[in-house]
Amino acid sequence: MTAAQSTRTRQTPLWFAGLAGLTALAYWAFLGWDQQKETDPVTGAETGPYQAWQVIGLGVVLALLVFEAGRRGRPWLAGTVVPVVLTAAFSVDAATSPNSDGLWVIGAVLVLLGSALGTGVVAGLGAALGRRDR
Repeated sequence: MTAAQSTRTRQTPLWFAGLAGLTALAYWAFLGWDQQKETDPVTGAETGPYQAWQVIGLGVVLALLVFEAGRRGRPWLAGTVVPVVLTAAFSVDAATSPNSDGLWVIGAVLVLLGSALGTGVVAGLGAALGRRDR
């Protein structure tokens, strides 16, 4: 094992903890605090609990995080840690919501699939750019 490989192996737990912690923090900062659904007074339709800016903000932050991890040679780590932590945070939040109707499981599956696809693409782009810059 070369010195570079040894350093890379030692840094993996730090990358794992950093990606997991920052993903959970971003979820809480954008979505975790909002549990209130809104009802349209005219139609009676219920929406929410999230506003578009919250979801877009979370997406941008996670895309930057995943892109940078990919650029620094950690695309597989970012592509697995971020979707799993994001899905776990969503699942806990949705399952413990006072308005929970039990459909959160479907939402969790969609979060997992969508975030896995998105992080895979963004991490891959970051990795490609990182290889090009070396």
